Amino acid sequence: MAAEQRSGVEQYVVGLVRALSRLDDAPEIIAYVDRTIPDPELDAATSSGLLRTHVVRARRGWLRAALPWRLWRDHVDLVHLPSTILPPILPCPAVATVHDLAWIRYPRTYSREDLAMQRLAVSGAARRARHIIANSENTARDLRENYPACSHRITAIPLGVSADFSPAGPRLSNDILPAGTRPADGYILYVGRLHPRKNLRLLLRAYRLVLDQVAAPPLLIVGPITAYGEELVAEARRLEMEQHVVFPGYLPETLLPALYRSATVFVYPSLYEGVGLPVLEAMASGVPVVTSNTSAMPEVAGEAALLVGPEDVQGLTSAIVRLLTDQDLRKSLSERGRARSREFTWERTARATVEVYRRAVGQ
Repeated sequence: MAAEQRSGVEQYVVGLVRALSRLDDAPEIIAYVDRTIPDPELDAATSSGLLRTHVVRARRGWLRAALPWRLWRDHVDLVHLPSTILPPILPCPAVATVHDLAWIRYPRTYSREDLAMQRLAVSGAARRARHIIANSENTARDLRENYPACSHRITAIPLGVSADFSPAGPRLSNDILPAGTRPADGYILYVGRLHPRKNLRLLLRAYRLVLDQVAAPPLLIVGPITAYGEELVAEARRLEMEQHVVFPGYLPETLLPALYRSATVFVYPSLYEGVGLPVLEAMASGVPVVTSNTSAMPEVAGEAALLVGPEDVQGLTSAIVRLLTDQDLRKSLSERGRARSREFTWERTARATVEVYRRAVGQ
C-alpha cells in the first residue's frame, strides 16, 4: 500500500482497521500487509497492543502462497479480503468485500485485461467466500442480480468518512496550486481517479458551457495524471480552456481537507460508483455537491446534493450555474450535506463488519 497515494480500496482498509482497533468488543485483529503502512493512528494502535500488523514479504506469489501460509501458521480463524480477490488456497473461512460491479455496467471503460481480472475475482468470491460485504445497497443489488446463488451471503455495509473532513480548519494555501488558480477565491472541484468511468469529458464540456454563461471560478481536476488524464488535458486545450482548467496531479492526502473546504462547488459526474467516497468527503467539508443520479450516488447523497443524469451535459451545466449564482442554495446544500455525512461513520462500519465476522465463523 503506497504511502503517497491511496486508492479507494486502500482508504477503505485504513478507515476500517482504524475503527476496528478502537472497538472495545472487537475480536483480535491482525493486519497482514505487503509493506509498512505509514499512518500515525495505526502506529498508535499497534504500539498500544490494540492491533497487530504483520508485514509479509514475497518477491512473487504474495496472495497465492505467502499470505495463505502465514494465515495457516498463525491459526487464523477468519480472513477478510478487502479487494475481492481470494487466494487459491484458503486455510480458513473468508469474508470478501466487493466494492462495485462497474465493469458489468460499463465494460467499455475497462481494458480487456481488467475485465478478465474483475470477472475472475468476483465470481471466485461469489463461489468461495463465507460471506460478502457490499459497500452500498446498490452494489448488493447488483451482486444479487448477477450472482443469485450467493444472495443469502451478502450484507451491505456503508463506509464512513474521516473526521478530518469538516468546514473548520485552514484553507488551501495559495502556493500549493499552480499560479493563477487563486484558491482563495474558490474553485469548482473534482477529486478522484482520472478514468473513463468518472465521466470527466462530460464535465469539461459542461464547464465550457458554464464559462459561456457566467464568470466562473477555475475548475480543478485533482488526481494522478494517467494516459486518460493526458487526453483530458488535450480536450481542455481543444475547448480553449487551458487558462481555466487546472490539473495539479496528485496532491498529498494531508492537503485534501483544506482542498475540499476551499472549494465553491464539488462536482462528481461519474457514470457508476460503488460508493463515491469523495461525495461524502465533500459533504462533510460543507461543500455543495453536484453528482450523478445513478448507482450508489443517490444513496450516499440523499437530499443533500443536486443530482443529474450522467449523460446530460445541459443538466450538469445548469446545476453548476445554479450553485455558482444562488448563495442561498449553496448554504442550504452545505448544511444538508454536513448533516447527511454525519450518518456515515467508520465506527458504524466497523461494528457492522464485526457482526459479519461473527456470523461467518458461526458465533
